[in-house]
Amino acid sequence: MSETTMQKGSVRWEGFGVTAVDNSSIKILTVDDNEALRYSLVRSLRDAGYQVVEATTGQEALARAAESPDLITLDVNLPDMMGFQVCHQLKSNPSTAHIPILHISATFVDPESRVRGLEHGADAYLAEPIDRAELVATVAALLRLKNAEMQARQQAAVAENARNELSRLNATLEDRVSERTAELKAANDSLRELSARLLQMQDDERRRIARELHDSVGQLLTAIAMNNALISGEDSKLSEPAARALNQNESMVQEVLRSIRVISHLLHPPLLDEVGLPSALKWYVEEFGKRSGIEVQLNCPESVERLPRELETAIFRIVQEALGNVHRHSGSQTASIDLDIKAGGVRLFIRDEGVGIPVNRQQELKSNQRAGVGIRGMRERIAQFGGDLELLSDAKGTTVVVMVPAEPCNRTNNEVA
Repeated sequence: MSETTMQKGSVRWEGFGVTAVDNSSIKILTVDDNEALRYSLVRSLRDAGYQVVEATTGQEALARAAESPDLITLDVNLPDMMGFQVCHQLKSNPSTAHIPILHISATFVDPESRVRGLEHGADAYLAEPIDRAELVATVAALLRLKNAEMQARQQAAVAENARNELSRLNATLEDRVSERTAELKAANDSLRELSARLLQMQDDERRRIARELHDSVGQLLTAIAMNNALISGEDSKLSEPAARALNQNESMVQEVLRSIRVISHLLHPPLLDEVGLPSALKWYVEEFGKRSGIEVQLNCPESVERLPRELETAIFRIVQEALGNVHRHSGSQTASIDLDIKAGGVRLFIRDEGVGIPVNRQQELKSNQRAGVGIRGMRERIAQFGGDLELLSDAKGTTVVVMVPAEPCNRTNNEVA
């Protein structure tokens, strides 16, 4: 950089003025073997407030670059190596690659040399003669770019740390969710198992009470009826009021026997164990029709292969509960039951022609919110076999749909569970 050039740019430099920014903490390494040009560069940069250190060869430049200057002005034509090589080595070294490099040359000023310098990693390229203001502005621009890149790297590091922390938190959260899900599943499985055991105990207790009513109370009443018959053989010896009371006792004993038989069968029909599900349903439908006045049509094969005892009991109880709901809530005078038992599964449809279930109530039942004990019981019974129960209802009536995967077993019709 000639003194004439510096003087030529002096007016513009004075107009440019010394920046108000404090550059005293910024260190620039100036590399040039030409003492006069190096002196001009150093003076211009120091006048702009920068700290400046100097080097005259490529090897000295590489050594001083280890001191981490904020920017390097690098001559292209050095005595020991080309500035392009120095630039390439600096940019290839991770510890110095971030330092902006400004190539300056009075010899290599053609476009090909500029392109070569930029391709080797230089951040800018100026050719002599250099305007003083342009030099300082270029240095300031490169420093701004460096600061921007540094801030971007810092922000990227912060973002990466945030991503890593978020990933860690997500992994922790996923682990916690997995743990809680496993705990919830275990609790639900335990609750379902408990519910199944309670239902099984309830059925066993019903079976026991039914047998007690039939075998104990029923036999006692039968004995009373036999005694009454014996006494009736001597009714001529009784007074008229006593004979009338005896006749009334006979009628009441028969009525109690009939009631106990019905109650016993409702608690647990012996046909369910002895003959099978179709016969038990047929008996129950007939009794239900007599008691409720509702005409029920049963569509079920007379002879089907036996299902596991617990599943037959569950289907029978679902039919009981569903017909009870028809009687209590639907207002329907008719109902139909379709039972289809095939290899691989059981399908049960219970329909009525009543008023239907309101939509909001259907949503509650579907989500098990405020579901009645009967609906919950039906769902629990069928869930333990891996089946599904669905309620379909509109203004034309309600249908209970039950689907259960099941295979017939080897129980005989004469087997009592």
